[in-house]
Amino acid sequence: MAVLLLLCYLFSPHRPISDMDTPPTYEHEQRLRAILLEKTWVGFDLDDTLHEFRRASSAATATVFSKITERHGVPAPALKEEYSKILRKGTANAFSDGKTSFDYRKERFSLLEHFSLPHDTEFMDGLLTSYEATLVASLELKCGALSLLSTIKNLGKKIVVITEGPQDAQERTVEALGIAGYVDFLATTNRFGVSKVDGLFGKVLQHLGVGSGDIAYIGDSDERDMKPAMVDGIFSVHLAEAKNVSLISSPPRINTLKTLQMMLSG
Repeated sequence: MAVLLLLCYLFSPHRPISDMDTPPTYEHEQRLRAILLEKTWVGFDLDDTLHEFRRASSAATATVFSKITERHGVPAPALKEEYSKILRKGTANAFSDGKTSFDYRKERFSLLEHFSLPHDTEFMDGLLTSYEATLVASLELKCGALSLLSTIKNLGKKIVVITEGPQDAQERTVEALGIAGYVDFLATTNRFGVSKVDGLFGKVLQHLGVGSGDIAYIGDSDERDMKPAMVDGIFSVHLAEAKNVSLISSPPRINTLKTLQMMLSG
């Protein structure tokens, strides 16, 4: 098992060259496996944990910028800079105000106003359609995600996805990725009206009727996944693709989902 984990790590595309290659020991693997096997539920973040969200989102916004540039001649870099400002401001509440994904996207494309460009309904609807189509076409599961979800279900566990984002968009994402059949419950900041850092994990536990000791959680963000989940007493595993595996750290750290899948497979 340790050899397989080392190979997975060595050939990870995100592996840092400068890191020391210190593979986990069999004892550490079995300890983590035992903890996970005790849990009734296994939770996951969605974006950039189960799938390549940044990659898909970048492709979708690039398509929109291209259409705006083609019609109005505004350089794509200028559009990207203004869009980034709107995005930071618009996602500060972590989508917890109940709007749909299309409402949020309309707000983001208000960047047209910044450049004093006309934005008739037909053109705006076209941008929204192009964004959605490109986003869906670009969706891609993380390496090992499907096999990990399958392994967890075969072990008799329930799976909850706890993620930020509009409920409608995340439902479409789960369906488009082909993993809806593995997910017992999809919890979003949009549905519960609270961000991860402001109490989402506790709300989800209460809704599911489970204690913090009955669930493990895997996510990619230290600030928005690991810290708030652990504050609520949830055993957490950090997916950090740019770092090396460290099963003795707190929280334990992996760099591919395949690593975890192989551990659970015994």
